[in-house]
Amino acid sequence: MDKKYTNHNETTFQGFYFPINFSTTLILLFLIFISFVSCLRSDKVKNTALTEFKSAIDSLYNANIPSDGPGAAVLVSYQGDKLISKGYGLRNLEAHKPVTQSTNFRIASVSKQFTALCILKLVEEGKLSLQDSVIKYLPYPIFHNMTIEQLINHTSGLPAFDDYFLNQWDRARIVENKDVLDWLIKQPKPNYKPGENFEYSNTAYLMLALIVEEVSEMEFSIYASKHVFQPLGMDSTNYFSLAKPVKISQRALCYEQDSTGKYEKKDGFFLNGIMGDGALYTSINDYYHYDISLREKTFLSAPSQKLLFKPSSTEKRTGRQNRNYAMGWYVTDTAAYHTGGWLGTNAFVMRYLDKPLTVAIFMNNNTLFKSGLIDKTLNLSHTYLEEIKR
Repeated sequence: MDKKYTNHNETTFQGFYFPINFSTTLILLFLIFISFVSCLRSDKVKNTALTEFKSAIDSLYNANIPSDGPGAAVLVSYQGDKLISKGYGLRNLEAHKPVTQSTNFRIASVSKQFTALCILKLVEEGKLSLQDSVIKYLPYPIFHNMTIEQLINHTSGLPAFDDYFLNQWDRARIVENKDVLDWLIKQPKPNYKPGENFEYSNTAYLMLALIVEEVSEMEFSIYASKHVFQPLGMDSTNYFSLAKPVKISQRALCYEQDSTGKYEKKDGFFLNGIMGDGALYTSINDYYHYDISLREKTFLSAPSQKLLFKPSSTEKRTGRQNRNYAMGWYVTDTAAYHTGGWLGTNAFVMRYLDKPLTVAIFMNNNTLFKSGLIDKTLNLSHTYLEEIKR
């Protein structure tokens, strides 16, 4: 019979034997203690940095946004966490209702990325291709040799509709996308051959919205709601047309100051019946859900996700750095961004591609781009990241 021996310098764990002596135990305990203290110190540094960051953002926006004037909502998201998600000022001056993270702002041309998402979803459904000729869906000569991708990346050459409708349209009538199409049909040709040049085009995005309607057999806003906003968790987001008004929850009214400094509402403008180039209302809370879905890659297929931020055109700018454009986004090697501006509203979004950081600023007046708030918010965000990485 074998004799069993017990070695007090050994211990067992799930059937395995490990030699242990007193010195080794002390070293292990010391290392565990050092690691614990280091984690506590790291957490303290991060908490302090976050407190200082929030305080700095509050100071910045309180100094620039009057408590009794039009406001702004700010989102700073990092690694999936809302570092900043807060409103300043008022969404409705007459009712004295404050801006919150749930306030829905008109985000103007930032809307274009969602129009592009509608097109990408139809591509994924096999209902169209980015290389399809536009004339396949809108059978008029002006769209000859023009592709859907060229509409998206601003190389279609379609003329701007603004001058005609601002100067020759009966302002008692709300302009809709179909009115712009009717005007385009009468145009002899585009400004240049499709694909030949970059020219930022709101007209092109109105046509994309009509293509979505043609292919999906749904109103553009309904398709976007069912196939984009709801799956993304953007429950209070919607397009708004003054020709067919819908209720916008916690809506921020749009304001601009007149020559006397008095704020005037700008929501009833006759061009507020078009959509696709703008006209989307969303909150920083909804935008956060959208951003997280893109970062976790749960909404689009892998090929579509790559297309979303892949440059497909270049805006050449005299005396300034050229800019690349993708699917409703200006893109660099490290970031995707877009601005939006319309009567009584400004918007800015920056989504970093080299780090899990997103910054969004929505405002219900037209002062964002001359206030310095964008650069200061970005600088404070980068300072915070530097502090927590030390």
